[in-house]
Amino acid sequence: MLRSLRGLVAGLLPYSNEPNYELIHSNGNSSPISTIYTTNDDTLSHLKLSFTRFLFFLIPSPIQRRLQPAHFKPQRLYATSYLDGLRGVASLIVFFCHYTEGNVQFMIPSYGLPIGDPVPSSFMQLPFFRVLYSGRPMVHIFFVISGFVLSLKPLKLARAHNYADLQTTLSSSVFRRGMRLFLPTTASTFMVMIFIRMRLVRIEGFETASQQFMDWLHAIWTIAYSWDWDKIWWPKYDVHVWTIPIEMAQSMFLFVTITGLARCKVWIRLFMFVVIMLYSLKCGRWAAFEFIGGALVAEVGLIQQARAERNSNKEMPVSDEESSNSWQTSVVYAFWSMNFVFAMWIAGWPNNDVLRTPGLSEIAPYTMEPYWSQRRQEEQAFSWFALGAMQVVFACQQLPLLQKFFTSGPAQYLANISYALYLMHGPFLDVFAHRWMPIVWWIVGGRENSGMWTRTFAWWGGMLGLAVPIFWASDIFWRAVDIPSVEFAKWLEGKCIVKED
Repeated sequence: MLRSLRGLVAGLLPYSNEPNYELIHSNGNSSPISTIYTTNDDTLSHLKLSFTRFLFFLIPSPIQRRLQPAHFKPQRLYATSYLDGLRGVASLIVFFCHYTEGNVQFMIPSYGLPIGDPVPSSFMQLPFFRVLYSGRPMVHIFFVISGFVLSLKPLKLARAHNYADLQTTLSSSVFRRGMRLFLPTTASTFMVMIFIRMRLVRIEGFETASQQFMDWLHAIWTIAYSWDWDKIWWPKYDVHVWTIPIEMAQSMFLFVTITGLARCKVWIRLFMFVVIMLYSLKCGRWAAFEFIGGALVAEVGLIQQARAERNSNKEMPVSDEESSNSWQTSVVYAFWSMNFVFAMWIAGWPNNDVLRTPGLSEIAPYTMEPYWSQRRQEEQAFSWFALGAMQVVFACQQLPLLQKFFTSGPAQYLANISYALYLMHGPFLDVFAHRWMPIVWWIVGGRENSGMWTRTFAWWGGMLGLAVPIFWASDIFWRAVDIPSVEFAKWLEGKCIVKED
């Protein structure tokens, strides 16, 4: 069957039979980029070819790989690919979270809480299981990962005392960061504006297209406003992009911090990272804690890497070395495994009624200020989520088993589309959820008289049905907007910088 499909595609897209043009080539991201060259065919042939290639572009990239494997480079794994996979899985959980809160609210309360509902709780509401749709802790994991990734190369250069390249790297990061974050959000919110004009979503639009466009421009301005650090607000056109200006502000804060500490001794830099983290957390600046925390994790990893390289050059009896490493490795694995388990427990922190939630009600009163005094209950957990995010990223760095999971094929695909999935899931939930979920509830026998298993099946059926258009849109957005945004930022930087002699 697959061979027949490949033959059909080869017939429609004649890669090898037409010497006058190259239809598809692969870039470094293993994403197909179409390139049309002038041929001697007539206009109709050009239009037919262009239309065929457009249809092929709409096919999700995993299927494209199956149909035309020769035109895709194998995806390489890097030392930090597991963090990309973690970010991808976190984006998926954010999608599950917003799907649940908007459509299957039965799953939101903690397991067993008396909420006036005679139906027993689902097993999915139990601790650890509910992490599957606990999206709020994932935002904090995003920020720790960003701190790690943005600081890794500068810290390597600082440790090598290569301050000239360090300055170049930080300059490039500052120049491109805004475009990396805001070009995709501009495209995604523009798409939402089109959805509003087409009445595909249940959002009241303006009377005229010009009024709608001006309102969208104002929304873009507010989304790009990065001066209110850690402010929780809900932007128009897509409430989920509230994290993007925070990401921008904390990225700049991280670059300034690294610049100031780059020439310090390693132990002093580590100490200052910890001091800045504690100061930020106590001041209520949880995102600053997480970004600097990511740099701390990166620095620790570089220290361990350097130590491993030194030890590999030492001569030591094999038996003594194996005995020493065995128990040390077991202790380290046990320690970080417990940290990961605790972080997963904290990740199940409910939006409300934490003081009535077994296992969390005992530790909630020990929440540090100023978080415990927050008016919104979900913000009370931010200090715990920040600590849990650090534990998760540290554990992934130290535990090969977690790294193996997050470097698997599905996790790496989620890594590729992670930002696109984050931006696409909200708009496409708005388009499809209110149309699909009534069908799901009808299939399972109705929402009003639903039981525990009926609700559980409805959750899975609704999620799987909505995942199809959301993943499809995310895949296309990744290739059509996300990757070109990165490439445009690099191109513009090359045009703007002074060339070195």
